[in-house]
Amino acid sequence: MLIFGILISCKQKIEPKQTENKPPVIPVWKIDLDTILEKNNPNNLDLTKHQLFIDSTKNSKFYQKFSNWKPNKFSADAISYHIKEISKKNKPKKIKIGNFPKQWVSLKKLNNQFVVYDPCDGNTTSFEITEKVVIFHYQLEPDADVIFDLVKISKNSIDLELRTAAQKVKSEKTKLSINPTEFKDVYLLKYSFGEWYVTPREKVKEFDLIVNHCPTMKRMEFKGFDKN
Repeated sequence: MLIFGILISCKQKIEPKQTENKPPVIPVWKIDLDTILEKNNPNNLDLTKHQLFIDSTKNSKFYQKFSNWKPNKFSADAISYHIKEISKKNKPKKIKIGNFPKQWVSLKKLNNQFVVYDPCDGNTTSFEITEKVVIFHYQLEPDADVIFDLVKISKNSIDLELRTAAQKVKSEKTKLSINPTEFKDVYLLKYSFGEWYVTPREKVKEFDLIVNHCPTMKRMEFKGFDKN
């Protein structure tokens, strides 16, 4: 009996202690303090703090940002690099697209309505057609392909054959087209790697603008848009 008691005692001593269950630490930028979308004039909001709202003005600084938008130096340098690398093997072809819109802004859908989204971090994804290249201004990083051929163009649509980097696709061939949809001022942009609903930059004011304003720190992006 004594030996049995010693064995039980030893077994009890070597059992690990139960670890205390602590809640996971959530980074501040992942805490979304404001998820209810309401129409507001930004002049009535405290813009020193995080605000998520539907801009009701059509003429605020948030709308003006889309009219006056230009890539920053970092983006411009990255775009130049992409074009230079592709052009080593594929010289861009110069084209003329006349009055066809050259700058396009991506759209989201909210409650079955098209809207523009101004994210907390980075840019609203947009696209630019120049006489030699197509530039992809993605939310966080830019990209570019050079134009190989203007397949067709009309007042409301365009079809381009492009050349890209071998790292993206072995053949270095990509395609891009923009065509109108049944919705006013809404077009469908198809690229070899994705599809986006878009509108010409000058038409942004025709849509509600969802603003995720975060002046002091990064915040979670709004996830409540309709699923495509």
